[in-house]
Amino acid sequence: MKEQRNITLAGETISYTLERKAVKNINMRLRPETGLLVSAPMHVPSERVEQILQQHAAKILQTLHQYAAAAEKPKQYPVHYTAGESVLYLGKSCRLAVERGSRESVLVQGETLRLLVKQPENEQVRKQVFDSWWENACEKAVRNLCRAVYPVFEAKGVVFPEIRFRHMVSQWGNCRPTRGVLTFNLRLLAAPVRCMEYVVMHEFSHFLHPDHSPAFYAEIAAELPDWKQLQEQLRDVETRI
Repeated sequence: MKEQRNITLAGETISYTLERKAVKNINMRLRPETGLLVSAPMHVPSERVEQILQQHAAKILQTLHQYAAAAEKPKQYPVHYTAGESVLYLGKSCRLAVERGSRESVLVQGETLRLLVKQPENEQVRKQVFDSWWENACEKAVRNLCRAVYPVFEAKGVVFPEIRFRHMVSQWGNCRPTRGVLTFNLRLLAAPVRCMEYVVMHEFSHFLHPDHSPAFYAEIAAELPDWKQLQEQLRDVETRI
């Protein structure tokens, strides 16, 4: 059961979605496309939910303001695949160049992504060539990182998982420990390599700790002491793609 509600935090009134469901705790999720989502057990009164929101008012407002500011900026992934469009690639803001070429491909030259196509006037062709290159490059980068971090988990008895990729709306990655599967977001190539490494480490750590307990984050911190900063960088990337 979902309900749209309003609350005033530090003098600012915001809207949020309250969902009653079979959970043990009150959980908050902030996303650029949906705003503030709160899930709570059926028996918890709305007053208690709002007490929790008030306790986290500063962080909620800061994140919502960041999302609002980012929404005013052009997204950094091609819309029409035309020359001059912005592309966020490995954490860098690049420009797309479109050229006629006998071999269809994308060449990375500094902060320019050269899209070579046989029919540069055809948007569908431009899209197919660019998206194919992007997805292949993302898969290659993430698989390499998976192989790089695996020895840490191999020593703890983790079997190398099946690696999958797909477009995901609200996650950078997903782990299914019982199935031995890791799935990664195909937009991950927009993030800096260190942030990609954090996502890979995060998902592998779920094989040892399925939840987000202190032990889970201690597992990550042992390998990536700056994981909190990397997490913040990922939030910024999330608002720009």
